[in-house]
Amino acid sequence: MIAPLRSIVVLAFAPLVATCRDAPTGPRFDTEESAATWKPWVLANNSALRPSAPPAAGSAQTTRELDEVVAMQRARSAATDSAIARWSGIPTKNWHALALDRMEVYWVLLPDVRLATPPRTARAMALLNVAMYDALVASWDAKYTYRRKSPAGTDARIRALIQTRGVPSYPSEHAAVAAAAAAILSYIFPSEDTLSFYAFAREAGEARIAGGAAYRSDVDAGYGIGRAVATQVLARANADGSNAPWTGTVPSGPTDWRPTPNKFVQVPFDPTAGTWRTWVIPSGDAFRLGQPPPTSSPAFQRDLDELRLLSTGRTVDQANTARYWATDAPSAKWEMFMRDEIERRHMPAVHAARALALASVAMYDAFVACWDSKFTYWLYRPISADPGLKPVFPTPPFPSYPSGHSTISSAAAEVFAELFPDAAASYRAKGRDASLSRVYAAVHYRFDVDSGDALGARVGSTIVNYMRRDGAAR
Repeated sequence: MIAPLRSIVVLAFAPLVATCRDAPTGPRFDTEESAATWKPWVLANNSALRPSAPPAAGSAQTTRELDEVVAMQRARSAATDSAIARWSGIPTKNWHALALDRMEVYWVLLPDVRLATPPRTARAMALLNVAMYDALVASWDAKYTYRRKSPAGTDARIRALIQTRGVPSYPSEHAAVAAAAAAILSYIFPSEDTLSFYAFAREAGEARIAGGAAYRSDVDAGYGIGRAVATQVLARANADGSNAPWTGTVPSGPTDWRPTPNKFVQVPFDPTAGTWRTWVIPSGDAFRLGQPPPTSSPAFQRDLDELRLLSTGRTVDQANTARYWATDAPSAKWEMFMRDEIERRHMPAVHAARALALASVAMYDAFVACWDSKFTYWLYRPISADPGLKPVFPTPPFPSYPSGHSTISSAAAEVFAELFPDAAASYRAKGRDASLSRVYAAVHYRFDVDSGDALGARVGSTIVNYMRRDGAAR
């Protein structure tokens, strides 16, 4: 049985213990005032959702709201302080962690082809990260239009239990992200207790008020922005083609894909994914690969012979590498790498959200491009070419060429290299490691991973070109 969501949330978001390690050298981040003009993903422009001006300083409403903050701070409890600590960091952190936690449950414990397939996992994270980013840039537009001081910066009776670093309080960025994220997670995980997502969003707003960082009107305005962003993201999601049924048939040629051990899934996962709507690349078939080597060719036989040798002579390190990259959805690994970079580099709110959105969009678009080629050529897996092979784990239920791990990891590595140039070589090496893991596991031919690397690099470079025009300063 799955633990109740609320208990998972509390455990997942306990305050982290600080380490003595210095932040890595790398890109420098500005104060983010310019984020008010950065390019959004679904909004027409950042001012499209700009709320009306907040209550004036000294007005009766502002006085009532300041009194409310004072009363909340006087009535603080251990639970209140815990919530304040939980929502003192960047607003995306808790929601990103919650999504990854839920993804792991569906990927490992409750396999569900409606969600826990490689393309669908990447799609879900892209929807969430895009929604949180757009909620933030819309909030920044209003923040630096109205420049409202926080309650703690206005009234001496109020303690600053949360450091705002001079960022204007109206609207609340945490409330905006919370409302957007709760709606997206409810869409992604409809069988969960979706009310708990909204309760968590309410906690975020209340914590910001109790911490002296936001007025009630700041939080309400933030919720309004987040809900409006989620509505637009979900409209796009419902029209991206991912719900369209597959009406084709599995081909039956001698080298075509066929069900593989041990589950012998009869219909491969997501055969329509190559047609889903992309975010940045023109379409799934824009970079379609050429044909794989003929099975009678020396190139094919060479790569198959390599897998035969691995089946009998695989090293412990090779087996461990194969298992490492197979324990989570491939895109989830890179989401975790990004989470760790954001933490280590102390990235501020909008820069962090931008990085999350760009990486997840790159991986989603890479999956769409990969699946287009997979279901154009329908090449059978190594275990079907030679049933005597001994893979490290069961072969995934979809065609072989090209490798999904390779395609999305190479795309992600290019985005990471652009964001973190001091770590570019390291992330490109991780991308190649992810590719080779599939050969070591004997679930892909080497030409699968080489072609996937090339396809992913092309998708990644397209995303990097988009990044360089989105208005964000580094």
